[in-house]
Amino acid sequence: MDFLKRVLKMFTDDARMQKRGFFTTFFKTTEEDYTNAEFVEIDIERSGNKVAPVLKDHRTGGVIVDDDIFTEKRFKPPYSCLKQPVPIMDLMQRQPGERDDDATIGSWFARLVAKIKKALSKFHRMFKEQIELQCAQIMQTGIVQLSDENGNIVYDLDFKMKSSHKPTVSVAWSSSSATPLADLEALCDAINDDGKSDPAIAIFGRNAWNNALKNADFKDAVKKDGMNLGQLSPALKNRGGRYMGYVDIGSYRLELWVYNDSYESFKGSTLTKFMNADKVIVTAAVEDLDFRIVFGGVPTAGMKEPFASIVPAEVTYDGFARIHNRVWYDENGDTYTGESKMRALAIPVSIDKFGCLTTTL
Repeated sequence: MDFLKRVLKMFTDDARMQKRGFFTTFFKTTEEDYTNAEFVEIDIERSGNKVAPVLKDHRTGGVIVDDDIFTEKRFKPPYSCLKQPVPIMDLMQRQPGERDDDATIGSWFARLVAKIKKALSKFHRMFKEQIELQCAQIMQTGIVQLSDENGNIVYDLDFKMKSSHKPTVSVAWSSSSATPLADLEALCDAINDDGKSDPAIAIFGRNAWNNALKNADFKDAVKKDGMNLGQLSPALKNRGGRYMGYVDIGSYRLELWVYNDSYESFKGSTLTKFMNADKVIVTAAVEDLDFRIVFGGVPTAGMKEPFASIVPAEVTYDGFARIHNRVWYDENGDTYTGESKMRALAIPVSIDKFGCLTTTL
């Protein structure tokens, strides 16, 4: 195996990249979702429930039906680019872990390659977190909002999630008179009516779960299904969510998950939960959802030698990410720069097959 293939394998074998985020698991990417275009075109589906009429006289021909079930949209995936300059002068200094007499291992070019690979791996993990954030935002609000390096929102895309799929309870779940089972059943009804699909999964924020368990009816209804852990949705196991059992509500059976993972903003050390602590997401089964992560074209000047034989210009992480790399040299500054780019956008094609309940007033 040549060096370039070994480096590519190093990226794709990274356990931190192989393990998708919990929300990202609900989304998929096929080969047709990787494009070189600036815009991607995709139909957002809304399931219809109209009954077909009959004809009084077959000679009158068919009834004209408006094409209002599919709405064709053109979306421009957000553009992200991360880079790290490495001045040659910095590479002349002994690096951590090297001995003073490490003349060969400590050569400046070997140090450069190590620094570039480390930087690109870090960038890839940051892109992975952005994808998880997009998926989390969509499943809770139907809106993607991404910020620049200063925290200003520069990308804002509303997929027009129905208001009936974003309800707020009439009695907060922290109250002794709360009705979590009835609140969840109402959201399940909306998903079943609009999405023509049985709700199957409920994802709780920490506070929503703790408050629900304080309700005697809900607590009694929860089945601690330890023997069948994740049997219905094994893809969700080991993704950061915790399986809590299942509950039968009316004609619905929901797997119960709690998700409590966090992310850190680009500038700052404050952690923010991917899942709002006071919300509950309800979705159809993963296999019944059409949630996509699509990729737009990335402008690049390409990779030049010697790095064209060392660093892969493109890395695809099976089913959810494609990232472009570049390394170039600035003669005036005697500086090499490693760079990674991505244009990913999460899209809820089956927009009516999920919903999110707010459990506070």
